[in-house]
Amino acid sequence: MAIRILIKKINTPPAGSLKEDIDFVCKSFGYFSPRDKQDTAGKIFRLLVRESCKSGGLTSDQIAEQLDLTRGAIVHHLNSFIGAGIIIRDRNIYQLRRQCLQKSIEEIKEDIDRIFSEMIKIASEIDSQLGNFYR
Repeated sequence: MAIRILIKKINTPPAGSLKEDIDFVCKSFGYFSPRDKQDTAGKIFRLLVRESCKSGGLTSDQIAEQLDLTRGAIVHHLNSFIGAGIIIRDRNIYQLRRQCLQKSIEEIKEDIDRIFSEMIKIASEIDSQLGNFYR
């Protein structure tokens, strides 16, 4: 499965605000867009972070009902989260990749590390074949 991961350097929020902390993670993954005037991505992500830890996730209908948004808008953002690897869909339930946010992020980092290791290995073979050597 291909995933597309975008990482942005965002200023760390001041301590003390759960919403700002969750938004920091969401922004760092590039999920917030200036076009998202209603903060739909943020609302969905904050809800899924809370519910994944408590109940194990929600259906798209439950998310739409709790946030008073259309199911189409919800599914659009959920697909972005799934494509980035932070949210998974198990049957009809959407949830964090792991039960807690930290573990979900750690697994994404492990995925990135594996991808880069493979790229470095192949790049080394290419350089060797071309007579280019890293010092």
